[in-house]
Amino acid sequence: MSGSQNGKYRLCKKTIRKNMNADIYIYKLVADNGGAPCAWRGLLSLAICKPKIRKSAQKKSLIFGFGAKCYDERLIYVAKVTAKPEVGEYYQNPAYAKRPDCIYHDVSGSAERKRFARFHNTTDERKKDVGLNFENAFVLLSKNFRYFGKSGTADYKEHFPAIKNLIEGLKRGHRVNHSAELRKELISLAKQLWRKHPRKVLGAPTDSNRTGVCNKESPGCTVKASH
Repeated sequence: MSGSQNGKYRLCKKTIRKNMNADIYIYKLVADNGGAPCAWRGLLSLAICKPKIRKSAQKKSLIFGFGAKCYDERLIYVAKVTAKPEVGEYYQNPAYAKRPDCIYHDVSGSAERKRFARFHNTTDERKKDVGLNFENAFVLLSKNFRYFGKSGTADYKEHFPAIKNLIEGLKRGHRVNHSAELRKELISLAKQLWRKHPRKVLGAPTDSNRTGVCNKESPGCTVKASH
């Protein structure tokens, strides 16, 4: 590991340790196709899907995204929220306009899907994604993350029994209230990942098919995973 990488690791580890009391969100992904989360040009964003997490999570929150059973419950990503723009700002700020998950634009105050948007092009997901008038356009941003995609594994189950039990029993929605033991394991897992992987992006999205609808509540994948 180079000196600069060591410095980045120490900074990230210090940040994780500093925010051990922050909320930790856990959920299962039913579509990992680059839309939610979207790891692009050093920034991870959660702008579509998971509306409850996007609304309630705040800066410093830690988010763990594991795959559903058809993804073998692999760890897909971990991210510490480093910014949360004002509601609707993500779709108005030119700095975000070209991001793959910025799939809506403002048409006379109403949210409309962009003509060549990459995701959610077979069903109308506006109400869950952003709201018809951007009233639900909550977005989480992270510059401090590890995205594994199809390179993720379920190796965590061998070393973190509390996480293993939670993930294997997790069905709908997300979890944010954890026992002291589970929180300790989650923090330890994050530290381990940051120490082992200095790069932010470790793999491509699991699915090349962008039609998967990540707003499904059931933990069954919307498209067949390709390994």
